[in-house]
Parts: sequence; structure tokens; C-alpha cells
Amino acid sequence: MIIASYLIGILSGVAATAQASFNGEIRRRYRSPYITAAINFVVALSVIALVLLTAERSLALPVSDIMKYPAWIWTGGVCGVVIVMTGILCLPVLGSASNMMLLCFGQIMGGLIIDHYGMFNAPLTEMTIARAVGAALEIAGIILISAATGGREKTGLKGSSGKVLLFILLDIAAGFVAAMQVAVNGTLAVAAGSPVRATFVSMCGALITTTLIICLLTLVKGRTAVYDGHIPPEEPVKLTPFMLSGGLMALVVVGGNAITGPVLGTGVVTMMNLFGMMASGLIIDAAGFLGIEVKPVTLSKIAGMGLMLAGTALISF
Repeated sequence: MIIASYLIGILSGVAATAQASFNGEIRRRYRSPYITAAINFVVALSVIALVLLTAERSLALPVSDIMKYPAWIWTGGVCGVVIVMTGILCLPVLGSASNMMLLCFGQIMGGLIIDHYGMFNAPLTEMTIARAVGAALEIAGIILISAATGGREKTGLKGSSGKVLLFILLDIAAGFVAAMQVAVNGTLAVAAGSPVRATFVSMCGALITTTLIICLLTLVKGRTAVYDGHIPPEEPVKLTPFMLSGGLMALVVVGGNAITGPVLGTGVVTMMNLFGMMASGLIIDAAGFLGIEVKPVTLSKIAGMGLMLAGTALISF
């Protein structure tokens, strides 16, 4: 079970990277990050509902059991929306490489803090020198990979120093929220009786939150606040099987973390996610997946992955 949990943790990271690639193409077609997020959650919710109906012939949830926990147990879906929306806001200001490094830094620190204090009912794992060194190696590996991947044109910070600092703090906070989502959904899986039910609840929360944001933006600022621009008549939007892939990847991420969180702890799951994200990111870059600019694997990237693997080993054992 432990080995399987490690593999699922890595798979969740791989799915997160693939989801970003699919979502980039969906956003290009729809001209809207908000509609992209909504499509993801609709697809994921539909699939997990079908799984529940097939396995249990009912969508009924043990609400009375879940209500025994604090109110934060319902926030897993909201966490997912916060992560997506923060990326939308921070990316233009910080650049892709800086955005990724800060988000990962927040995830690492968040995972270790949640473990150390047993927050959100996560298994209590106190900070040790080995775990601290492991976190430092993880961060060093991420910096090394990001510096080699991002490119000079994507690492510059744009805007006044005060604005940049605000977005840096926001990005780090989003990383903590990502670690928090692992812990919350892991506890939710215990409360709901299964990771499948926990994933269903999380996706319901994400879809409701996204829908409310879209409605609020439309009412306050109009349709242009939701869309990046109008869709030309010669490019009609069609929902294709390809466009469902982002939602399926979201399902793997949330469901995988709901399974592994109670077993490995938030910190270890976070590290396995990051390792999977970075490894699959290098493969996607090298292959030029979905039209992404081809970026060959270099010694710096390999060294970075080695540091991340060593850091993960120190934190895990």
C-alpha cells in the first residue's frame, strides 16, 4: 500500500502538469480562464458521479458524518479554485519560471508546516533536521530546473516593487493552499468513507465556487471580464473529446491526493506531487507536447531532478 501510495502521489503530479497543458489549449480556444476552469470541474464532477452511481448506485453522501468535522472540511474544492485563479493573476506579473518556483516553495513549506502541527487532521510528523535538509534540496532542485527551463524572457518581474512583492506573497500563499487541499481532502476521504465520495464533494465545491465567480464578474463588470476577447465567427467553439482531458486530469489530481494524504502525510504527498510535476514537465518540454516550444533536457535539469529525488527521500524516511 505504501509503495502504491508513492506511485499515486507521483501520478497526481504528472496529471497536474498534463492538466496545465490541456488547459492552455482550452483557454486559447475559449479565450477565458474562468470557462476553462468550469469545463474542468464539470467533466470531473460528471465522471466521479458516474463512478459513484456505478459502484454504489447512489450519490448519497454521509453528510451527518462529515458534519462532525470542522467547517474547513468542505473547502477542498474552494482551494482548487484559489490555486487556479492565483495562477491567472500572478503569471503575467511574475513570469512562468518565477511563478512556478514560488508556488512550489509555498507547497513545500505548507506541507511541512501542516505535518509538523498536524493541521487539518493530517498525520502528525514533526520537523527534523533531515526533513529540513530535504526541503532545502527540493527547493534547490526546483530553482535549478526552473532557471534552465524558464528562459530569460519568462523570468523577469513586471510592475512596481510593491506590486511585485504582493504577487510574490500571493503565489507563495497559493502554494500553501495547494498543500492544504491535500490535507483537507485526505481528511474528507476518512469522513466520507471513501476517496471517491471525497472527490465528489471537492468537485461540487469547485464547480459552485467557479460558477459564483463567473456570475459575479459578469454582473459587476460585464461579459468582457470573463472572456479575454471575442471569439471570431470563423473559429466556432466545439466541445471535443480532447477538451475533456483537463477535467479528467483534475480528477486524477484530487482523487489521487485524497487517497494518499491519510497514508503518507501532507508533506510527503506534496513532495511526490512536485517530483511528478517536474519530471513530466521536462518530458512534455522535450517532446513539444500540444505545440509547446521544444526545450531539450540538459545536465542542469537532470541535476535538478536528482536534488529533488534526494530531498524527497530525506523527507520521506
